[in-house]
Amino acid sequence: MGSTWPGCLLAAILFVTSVDVAAQMSAVDAGQRMYREGILLSGDPMTAIVAGDVPIIGTQFSCESCHGRSGMGAAEGAYVVPPTAAQFLFVESPQPKRPAYDAESLARLLREGVTPSGRVLSEELMPRYPLADRDVTALTAYLATLSAGNSPGVDDKVIRFATVVTEDVDPGGREAVLAVLNRFAEEVNRQTRLEGERWDRGYTPESRLPTVFREWVIEEWALSGSPETWEKQLDSYYQQQPVFAMLGGLGTGSWRPVSDFCEQQEIPCLFPGTDSPLARDGDFYTLYFSRGLLLEADLIAAHLSAQPTKRVIQVYCDPDVALAVTALRQSLEQAGTEEETIAHDCREPLPRLAASDETATVLWLRNDQLTGLPAGRNYLSSTLLGSDLSALPLSSQGSVFMAHPFRLPGSIDPAMRRFELWAKTRGIDITTPRQQAQAFFTCLALKHALKHMGRFFVRDYVLDMLDHAQNLVAYLPFYPRATLGPGQRFLSKGGYVLPITDGRLETADAEWILP
Repeated sequence: MGSTWPGCLLAAILFVTSVDVAAQMSAVDAGQRMYREGILLSGDPMTAIVAGDVPIIGTQFSCESCHGRSGMGAAEGAYVVPPTAAQFLFVESPQPKRPAYDAESLARLLREGVTPSGRVLSEELMPRYPLADRDVTALTAYLATLSAGNSPGVDDKVIRFATVVTEDVDPGGREAVLAVLNRFAEEVNRQTRLEGERWDRGYTPESRLPTVFREWVIEEWALSGSPETWEKQLDSYYQQQPVFAMLGGLGTGSWRPVSDFCEQQEIPCLFPGTDSPLARDGDFYTLYFSRGLLLEADLIAAHLSAQPTKRVIQVYCDPDVALAVTALRQSLEQAGTEEETIAHDCREPLPRLAASDETATVLWLRNDQLTGLPAGRNYLSSTLLGSDLSALPLSSQGSVFMAHPFRLPGSIDPAMRRFELWAKTRGIDITTPRQQAQAFFTCLALKHALKHMGRFFVRDYVLDMLDHAQNLVAYLPFYPRATLGPGQRFLSKGGYVLPITDGRLETADAEWILP
């Protein structure tokens, strides 16, 4: 079949099924639901038959589970999972040799495991699906659209990215992070500049293929005003110039409006520099370093559960911290602990708080807001205070603890040393270490994904590649025990609650907490 086959197939399917598909759901949408979630048009879960006679619910064993969201296939141990994307499925395959699939042969593959060439696939690797005709038709319609060509934001010479920066970000921090992103892009473009000249030259078929090199272009998308207006601003930027992916970013408040935009447009949003991610179940397109302040709230809740605590007082100034305050309040209410929240004006001294052996105070304050500690047991935020505790008023008549979702102070961080060397040799001042190191890691992750994607510039393929790039976390500074994997949208998932004695964090008996 020619290259127009998927489009012709899709048109025929949509014509035949325009009335038959479930109410108000197109064949493509229904097929997407089957592929991603394992749900039939009827709303029932698909049934996958494995090993000959073992039924498994399709929601636990969907097409996406093995073939990837992009349909570009994957490697599972010693086995290679073939692609299901339109540009591979509906064309002839040389390795292994087989004719192009059509609606009939695809139905036979799904039901019987037989390819168009007559090869019978292993029942242990390729399940059998007892599907009705209309379900097969819907899935075929979706596969005819799946990764059928390059995604928006890339052309023959350029691949475009955007980094989102909100107006509440400190200008110095913004410039420091942009310096890392732009310098990394400059080096990618300079180191591979000769690749741009390799168009149709060479003596073998492989060498005569067009170059896979695309010049990196990183644009800054500055957001201002209320978060309720951000979606409109993002859409305006995107309509002017689509981008292939969001790269990093900076914001002090919730990243929810940005991640919502990425979900709607199906744009990879790679590791934004936010401490308030507020992700929803089912989100796919945004990868975060950690849950930030929300993780700290869970760490404090876990620590409080092991202490005789009757009452907890939360104090905060910045509205951006309200999400963590709410999360901790909900955890305390579920545990039956009395809670009081004080929205404090940080231009004033801290209020006098009643203390007792069964009362704890959580101070969600930055280093310039913390003017003293009340008596009793106190909890602080490492994210808000930063790493330098030398100038903080940490003496107290009670005990002091710090929620700390980062590497232990004083421990060796090879990834950070690697970044420091990179920055020093390029004349980049490190003024915001965590944010700049995160931006560097984000660039490394993107470069890794693009390298292994080859000439297939498909957005979902970026995330599929990163889902299987566990070795990348060796290059991640600050965060211990980080992991990448399918369905995991936070690299670091735990942390510590460290006691502070005489102004020093005690790490000797630090216990890793995984809320």
